[in-house]
Amino acid sequence: MQTSRSEKILQLIDKSGFGLEIGPSYNPIAAKRDGWNVEIVDHLDAESLRAKYAAWNVDPSAIEDVDYLVDGRGLFAAIGEENRFDFILASHIIEHMPDICQFLIDCERLLKPAGVLSLVVPDKRFCFDVFKPLTTTGQILQAHLERRTRHTPGTVFDAHALHATSAGSLVWPGDRRPSELAFAHSLREAKRIMDEYAERGEYLDVHAWQFVPTSFEMVMQDLLELEVIGLAIVSSFDTAGHEFFVSLRKGETPARRSAADRMALARLVADDSV
Repeated sequence: MQTSRSEKILQLIDKSGFGLEIGPSYNPIAAKRDGWNVEIVDHLDAESLRAKYAAWNVDPSAIEDVDYLVDGRGLFAAIGEENRFDFILASHIIEHMPDICQFLIDCERLLKPAGVLSLVVPDKRFCFDVFKPLTTTGQILQAHLERRTRHTPGTVFDAHALHATSAGSLVWPGDRRPSELAFAHSLREAKRIMDEYAERGEYLDVHAWQFVPTSFEMVMQDLLELEVIGLAIVSSFDTAGHEFFVSLRKGETPARRSAADRMALARLVADDSV
């Protein structure tokens, strides 16, 4: 029997636990109305989110009350209590973070011992990121060293100059090749957006990082081995549609990885990037 999307996300989650869902807007995974004991963190309060999505073809009643606002602060700064949650859910969030390391460190601090972070991540091969190169560990480490709270102008440029559609769609199923690929913005338009962004200094939300399942696994293993994070992958599901699923556990001690193991994974990443 095929595993559903929600089953993949919630595989290691105990409904009796206390959780945090990050940025669910109109599509919560663990809705309070369904009996989940969760808190919500988002960039806007519920009233503002309903106004934002009023023109969309979505159910505004699905937007739940927001418990914490990030409003320019980091995740931990917005909540401020260590070891608070049994689980954290984040669907299509991590690729937006200016500093992935800090995001993961914040999640780790917020989780109780053995707590689970469940991620849904877009597969860059099957969405508008298709022409962007895969993210490397070094790029993520540099963002952390720079303590980024905003995306770099170059990231904003690439997000627009390489933004692609397939027959007018932003995403497409992983079981078919994209057709009628086109750029959504002209090169000059991308440069204009970058220049305006650099001049204004305001936050602009874009995809900053691109992954396939193997490259995400490699980056997470690298960060764990380097002791940047203390979250280890304990479960994953390969790409379905345009997204894949990864669960990490706080305090998990994985089997020691050899140089040969890392090389084998790097070869898989190279194969998947073609």
